[in-house]
Amino acid sequence: NWLHNGQGDGDTESGAYINIGNQTTFARQPDAKWWVPSEDEWYKAAYHKNDGATGNYWDYPTGTNAVPSNQLLAPDPGNNANFNRYTSDGPYYTTEVGEFENSESPYGTFDQGGNLWEWNETAIGSSRGLRGSSWRNDLSKYLHGAYRNGLDPADEGSLIGFRVATVPEPSTLALLAAGVIALMASGRRRRRLNASDPAA
Repeated sequence: NWLHNGQGDGDTESGAYINIGNQTTFARQPDAKWWVPSEDEWYKAAYHKNDGATGNYWDYPTGTNAVPSNQLLAPDPGNNANFNRYTSDGPYYTTEVGEFENSESPYGTFDQGGNLWEWNETAIGSSRGLRGSSWRNDLSKYLHGAYRNGLDPADEGSLIGFRVATVPEPSTLALLAAGVIALMASGRRRRRLNASDPAA
């Protein structure tokens, strides 16, 4: 709600969500500008192969079916996650966003495996969903796409966090589309030039 209402002194009790604190009627509003992802949205960002096919998913949020390691190396060799308290030094044991720069999901999100359990909107009984595991869980099974967790939202701790989602502004989408069109035109022009080159 704070992000939805423009931050600053904006209202935090209404906006993207209504009935905060009431697990029965808590709900995202249709005009939400920022929100905590549903479990499906979170799962897709973490595990989907981003190849256009509906049912293609990786086992781990590092874009692989191989169990990730927890090595903090520079440069990151890929397929790494912070899921063991000894991955990084204390006292906090978390890593900076993007620390594993070559271990992002196919959608380009970082740290969806390890670091912190992340809340999602989905209700699991009287609990809210958690995904992704944390720095303290030293078993990679918690990173696997099949593993889901839930907890009462009143519980807090150093192992739990959240990420927010948004839809890009229309101007950002227009710029992205213009860039793609320019790249396609440039590629066609280059192919035509190469085709007319006698050496080609």
